[in-house]
Amino acid sequence: MKYILILFLFSNSFTSCAQKSETELTLNKIIEHAENNSLYRKTVDWSSLKKEMYSLAKDADSVSQLKPALDLMLKELNDTHGRVFHNNQYLSYYTGEKKEHRKNMSSEIYNEIQSIQVYEFKALNLEDDIGYVRIVGLPVGDNQKMSADIQNAVCQVIEKGAKKWIIDLRYNGGGNMFPMVEGITNIIGDGIVGGTKGVTEEESSVWQIKNGDFFYDEQNVAIENKCPISEVQKIAVLTSFYTASSGEALAVILKKRPKTKFFGNKTMGLVTATDYKQIDSLTAMSISVSYYKDRESKVYDNFVDVDEMIEFEPKIELDKDKAINRAIEWLNEKK
Repeated sequence: MKYILILFLFSNSFTSCAQKSETELTLNKIIEHAENNSLYRKTVDWSSLKKEMYSLAKDADSVSQLKPALDLMLKELNDTHGRVFHNNQYLSYYTGEKKEHRKNMSSEIYNEIQSIQVYEFKALNLEDDIGYVRIVGLPVGDNQKMSADIQNAVCQVIEKGAKKWIIDLRYNGGGNMFPMVEGITNIIGDGIVGGTKGVTEEESSVWQIKNGDFFYDEQNVAIENKCPISEVQKIAVLTSFYTASSGEALAVILKKRPKTKFFGNKTMGLVTATDYKQIDSLTAMSISVSYYKDRESKVYDNFVDVDEMIEFEPKIELDKDKAINRAIEWLNEKK
């Protein structure tokens, strides 16, 4: 029994050491990726930061116990768009100080918008020649199907006579950028529509629409262009402080576009492109690697602003919506 007990204790000790070694390896990989790729990597003293992180993680024998060290890293980087995931759950993220324009945010509305379940995509005619398209957050999935679903709905609105547009991004909490843009490329129009600005030129990118297809550098979703629009049409863009991440990217794509005006509120401020790195079988991370920039190369490092501030009331009916009604007024102006 004595020998069995000794063997059991040795086995437990060995297992604990192995877990600790694997946990340390995961931490090192996370630090290495952030140090080499983060948009904010030049703003921190990595030698000092790593020393603090290793101190916080010295007793960790599982990845979940790395949270204090990872929280510190994201805080020091001031990366409010960065995330570390473990076992398909958020392990670490940093929200930063609450920005002044977001002080009246409702956590209930935020969670409803982020769920992508409560507020749905819409495409309809508000007046004979005014089309309304609400683009909501989209998940990772079948980009061609999602793009085609949006475009088909837009084409029906065009067939009913729409020549002026309201693009509503107020309910867009982010997600999959490609179908959001690809579905409305006909409305946006061809040309360079923006991109990203990284620490180096190699870490920057170009967004453009060619023959009705959206390209992120060379990556694209090619679907049949069923209802091309030849002329530049007026667009009223609606944003809120719930408009986030890839929702903000779509807003930036529409910035500086001719015949376009923004109504609503400043966006949330997650105006960075993020990467995705698998660290181990259960752990992954996503960090900010570049800022969004518009078609005139203006870099957005805080939020996307509006031309006219209008209060957002998310649960109100369309015909009573102040921003929609003001957008209709502007769209109907002759100049």
